[in-house]
Amino acid sequence: MPARQRPAPPDTLTHVPRTLPRGLHRLPHEVVLLSQQARLVEGTALAVAERGYAATTVADIIARAGVSRTTFYQLYKDKEDCFLSCFEPLAQSHLALVESAIAAPGPHAERLVRGLRAYLERVDADRGFACAFIGEAESASPAIRAAYQRARGRVGATLRRWLDAARRDHPDIPPCSPLTLELVNHALGAFIVDGVRADRPLLPQTAELAAFLFSAFGMPRWAAHVRDTARA
Repeated sequence: MPARQRPAPPDTLTHVPRTLPRGLHRLPHEVVLLSQQARLVEGTALAVAERGYAATTVADIIARAGVSRTTFYQLYKDKEDCFLSCFEPLAQSHLALVESAIAAPGPHAERLVRGLRAYLERVDADRGFACAFIGEAESASPAIRAAYQRARGRVGATLRRWLDAARRDHPDIPPCSPLTLELVNHALGAFIVDGVRADRPLLPQTAELAAFLFSAFGMPRWAAHVRDTARA
């Protein structure tokens, strides 16, 4: 069997051709490989969203991707390896989107709302991927659950940095204990997972989620303001 190729991150595959010419073609080997990987990412998302991670097999993935079993094993060790190679870069891409929105200039409250909105908008837009890689990750294998927890930890660290910056400019905001932050982060993650599994749009909940975070962090006036703004 040929040496296993290192897959490219899924978020770099946006403009890769999914359908290759029939018969002989002159596309570079790298393009062919990326096309096959893009199809496998989509095939994994389709299969896991339809069947759940536990019931999904390699046969399910390659049938939906339209690639051979040999190609699959050139790229991935097994189903878990394939799922993780999709999950990790996508989780990092989503977090980068949030961090970019929060880092943009503006009042602290506005920045947090922007970050939430950016994330929820992406989840709603990529519903198939969210169903597979968010809805299933927490209940999949131990290695996948660990990857999910690491991703949640990075979200928690982002919230902590935002909160520390807000407290520097607003000393009246009370300190937030590590346990409180962990509980808030867990509640936020659970709400998103439940929404994805129920196929419920999340973007309309942006203001209420932001108000929940502000309240949990001891910012009742910020919470009231974001609710009032949403009703206006």
